[in-house]
Amino acid sequence: MTGNLVLRSISVVRQAHSPREQKPPGPPWLHPKGVPDMRLGRSARAAIIGFALTLGVAACSSAGTTTAAPPSAAAAGGLEKTQIKVATLPAIDSAALYVAIDQGLFEKEGLEVTPQVVQAAPEAIPMLVKGEIDAMFGNYVSMFAAHDKQALKLRILAEGSRAAPDSLSIMALPDSPIRTPKDLEGKTINVNVLRNFQELALAQVLKANNVDPASIKYVQVTFQNIMPSWKGGQIDAAYLGEPQVTAAISTMGARKILDPASGPAAEFPISGYVSTQEWYDENPKVAAAFQRAIHNAAKLMENNREVVAKVLPNFTQIDAATAATVTFPYFSSSDNPVRLQRVADWMLEAKWLSKAIDVKSLMSPTTSG
Repeated sequence: MTGNLVLRSISVVRQAHSPREQKPPGPPWLHPKGVPDMRLGRSARAAIIGFALTLGVAACSSAGTTTAAPPSAAAAGGLEKTQIKVATLPAIDSAALYVAIDQGLFEKEGLEVTPQVVQAAPEAIPMLVKGEIDAMFGNYVSMFAAHDKQALKLRILAEGSRAAPDSLSIMALPDSPIRTPKDLEGKTINVNVLRNFQELALAQVLKANNVDPASIKYVQVTFQNIMPSWKGGQIDAAYLGEPQVTAAISTMGARKILDPASGPAAEFPISGYVSTQEWYDENPKVAAAFQRAIHNAAKLMENNREVVAKVLPNFTQIDAATAATVTFPYFSSSDNPVRLQRVADWMLEAKWLSKAIDVKSLMSPTTSG
């Protein structure tokens, strides 16, 4: 299958430093139980790396306004090009792209998609602007910030992932005086990148729990240093994701204090597939075909955990055993401007944007297929 050949030829860019949509609580496969005790062996380390890369980016409701568009590229007269490069991250959130390759969904649309792996979304933005890639997968906070600074004129091709319940957690060590969300006031918490989606979502959840977000001190900690910093007292509470949450509970007796993807931040949109407006104007049929394949991959992933677990070892350092147990994010099989507007509005509220962004105006028409 062409898709499989493309998948095996993934190119990696290195830096010198450094299912149909579901709504919570969702089907059981989104929240698997019986995660094995992880002593930070190879499987746990691999999955932890996968979570870290997800943060460097750093399934769903079908409600929302959509715009009619041609049902297929063939009916609309053929694609402007048949080969495209998409910058992506070796993270679970980008699984729909790899499922679409593995299952021949891009091939069905007449597309050959080559993933070009980067380690963080900001790394791919200059590549996109220079035309070295056709599209990229990244977190919305970085994308909206770049659009606001006029680094690029953004076009959202398809939604990607949203945070699932218990996929993230603010945790305290067993002997910590932190017992409730209110106890987090004045405390130091790690984030992978300052002023990104971790901070943005948690601020809303803190407010909902009568905690002043301004009282929290965020420090940027490289992922491999979170545990040493936590044990050494450099951070008071740890911002973790699965499977590290389970590992921290089983090996350290850590306690969950707050779910950053709860309350006002439930199903918080994390990442999606984007390009520039210029590229979209030149390749509208390619954009529609790409979107259909991504949406169809998400539909295929619904209630079919094995489809996702199968591809994870191909593009992440998450091995098959760990892939079978981790909590997945929600994957979007349709696009909804209302839920994405929440991200832009919160960024404006936090003064991370110079002006309001009308997210709907940046979104591609939804196609059927």
